[in-house]
Amino acid sequence: MSLSLKDQLLKAGLAKKPAAKQTKKKKQPQVAKKNRNKPSETQLRTQRAMLDKAKKDKKLNEQRQAEAAAKAKFAQIKQLVDGSKLDRKEGETPYSFTLKKKVKKIYVTEEQQKQLSRDQIVIISMGNEAFELVPKTVAAKIAERDAKYVVKNTNVDTSAPSEDDPYADYQIPDDLTW
Repeated sequence: MSLSLKDQLLKAGLAKKPAAKQTKKKKQPQVAKKNRNKPSETQLRTQRAMLDKAKKDKKLNEQRQAEAAAKAKFAQIKQLVDGSKLDRKEGETPYSFTLKKKVKKIYVTEEQQKQLSRDQIVIISMGNEAFELVPKTVAAKIAERDAKYVVKNTNVDTSAPSEDDPYADYQIPDDLTW
């Protein structure tokens, strides 16, 4: 059998046993250090999984914050409506308006109908077929928070002459009947 280089050097007397053992010990830790620097596949997978989980958690947190903000806006709108809504209990006059391409009807008093036609009060939709009347200033505050609750009034009376009307100087007689 052939002897290893270490054994041959020891037999020839060119090397001593303690020096041979020392070199053997030094080589093993160096190899282990090289392997420590390289991350294993399992470590890479766990790092990727942690990053994915962090991204999902961040998205979920943002979604929860958005939901909380929406709830806070709705609470503010509800508080504004409750504080300034007009009483419609004695309303006998039907008032029709469109909401999402559907005609809706509420019962208002005659004075409220006149105010609606002059755009002095506005209809607010609180969902679930619940409608309230509020002054225009409150409706503007509600529209700042979320405009979807304010019902657009298309029945506004435009009896005031516009600035570029060529017949603005001519008054229509009161006794004129068509």
